Amino acid sequence: MKTIVIYKSATGFTKKYAQWIAEAVSADLYAVADITLKKVMQYDCIVFGGRLSAVGIDGISFITKNFDALKGKKLIVFATGASPSNARVTEEVFRKNFSSQQQTFVDFYYFRGGFNYSALPLFDLILM
Repeated sequence: MKTIVIYKSATGFTKKYAQWIAEAVSADLYAVADITLKKVMQYDCIVFGGRLSAVGIDGISFITKNFDALKGKKLIVFATGASPSNARVTEEVFRKNFSSQQQTFVDFYYFRGGFNYSALPLFDLILM
């Protein structure tokens, strides 16, 4: 199965998970800013990772806006955040980011990230 790992990372935690996953499954690795739908369509399995911002997954619009084209693929999404894993919160994030139809085609996982204050965008620093 030809696999691609796509990520959007603000502080490096999501990128690190994406690199680990890509290495473990011998997948190609791309930042979401460097990929096109045409390129992604060459793969059987798409893994996408983004950090949580409130309950939104950064960069997930690449998957959701192209969902009709991608739903024949194996879709795996992960999010990274600073909070400990909690089934209730994980389910809330999943429901808020994907429609009920999309949820049937997506496997979702939450990974513990962290804070890298020096890499956070100014808006996020102010929120902290």
